[in-house]
Order: sequence, then structure tokens, then C-alpha cells
Amino acid sequence: MAGVLGQMVAAPKRYAPEVLESIRRPKSVTRACFGWDVWHAYELSWCVGDEVCHWVGWLTIPADSPATVESKSLKLYLNSLNFHSFGDHEEALNTICGDISVRVGTNVSLECLPVEELSGITEELDGVSLPACAARQGIETISAEWLAYSSGKGNVVSEHLVSHSLRSLCPVTAQPDWGSLSIRYTGKAIDHNSVSTYLSGYRSHQGFHEQCVDQIFADLLTLKPDSLQVAGFYQRRGGIDITPWRSTEPLAANPQRLGRQ
Repeated sequence: MAGVLGQMVAAPKRYAPEVLESIRRPKSVTRACFGWDVWHAYELSWCVGDEVCHWVGWLTIPADSPATVESKSLKLYLNSLNFHSFGDHEEALNTICGDISVRVGTNVSLECLPVEELSGITEELDGVSLPACAARQGIETISAEWLAYSSGKGNVVSEHLVSHSLRSLCPVTAQPDWGSLSIRYTGKAIDHNSVSTYLSGYRSHQGFHEQCVDQIFADLLTLKPDSLQVAGFYQRRGGIDITPWRSTEPLAANPQRLGRQ
């Protein structure tokens, strides 16, 4: 069942690792940085013996992996496990991690928790909200040139900037994807309006979630902050959401999700 991207494909009724598809990461944006792509899966289910188990899980893929996994193929793969019987929970996790690791070219991890404990990893962003950007139809391309320092603020600051207006387009269907953006940095103060203007360029941009966050991170680096961390909390589609994390400093995998996800 190769080529599920953009195609109408029925959910597999048996264990089907062959449906997994990889997406190569562009070499130009997988340069030196730290980070992870955290995928929250809300429809995890398989059998242990005759017992049907249900979980919420987070799959962690290193940001420097040669490839990532295509989301629709991941949904189909995870649903192919719904009627599959494993000897125990550990066998299920090892099988899933092994199958996905082959596709992305590096080891991945998967952790699960009972559905009723989802609130334990749900935490809202508490930074400074970026100002709303006036509708400017002329901004249809992404350019780091929109980013600027804050005038009159030459001192080094530490800020956490938050926007709930992140919008990009699926590169296959051209349908909108929405998310929340977290920017933590230390360095010369960045003009908040300039960041809002810059982000408005993504409203008409077609790109996968990971690629968008890679680009935002790379463009903010042009302002030469002392440290930088960017995370995009995209809303779920098909029972899966993606939260790419990128940082200039070593970064532990974080299962955090937002209520809107």
C-alpha cells in the first residue's frame, strides 16, 4: 500500500508495517541544532492476549534523523495494530519503535499512559503573547528580513514569546494547519511586531509542520541570540498531533501538549 500520501486508503485490518512512509529531511535545514519531533497519538489500541488495550502515547523522533514519518501513513499503521495480539505491552512498544525506526533512519521512542491521565502532560504556554498582525495580503512569502531588533533596547533580555496564530498549508492538500508557537530566547531584544509580521508569511506557505518550525528556528537565528528554543504545537489531524522542538542547547524530549491539541 505504498503511496498513501494524498490518496484515499482504507484502514488496514491486519498488522501492516509496509504502509509506513518516510519523508526525507532537507539537508539545508537539518543543520547543527538540538531537538525532537513529538507526536501525540490519541488512538493507540492493540490486544494483549484476548484483552483490548487503549492508550494515549507520545512518539519521539530526533530532529537530526535522516527522515521523518508521513502522518497519514503513521495513522494507518497505528490503526493496523487494533486487532493485532501481542504477548505483552513491551512487545507492542518494541514492535512499533522498531518499525518506525527503520523508516526514519534512527532510533525512536514511544511512551504510553492511560487515556484518563492525559491531563498529566497537558500544560498551557505562559509567555508574552505576540501582538495580532494586521491583515496584509502582500505578505505571501517567508523572509527573515521581516525580523528586527527592538529599537531602544540594547540590553540582553530573556523572553518567552507565544502566538496562537500559527497557520500554514499542507503541501499535499493545501488545507490549513493551525498551531501555537513558543519562542524562548536570550539575547538582544527582538521586536514583537516584527515577529508577528514574519509569521504572517506562513499563512500562505505550504510546508510540513517540521519544516515550518525548522525554518522559523533558522530565521530567528539570523538575529544571533545567545540561546534559542522554538516549539510548534500543531493541532491534531486524524488522531495525531505533532510538536516539533528545536533548540541551540541540548534539549530533553518533552511530552507537553496544549489543551487545543
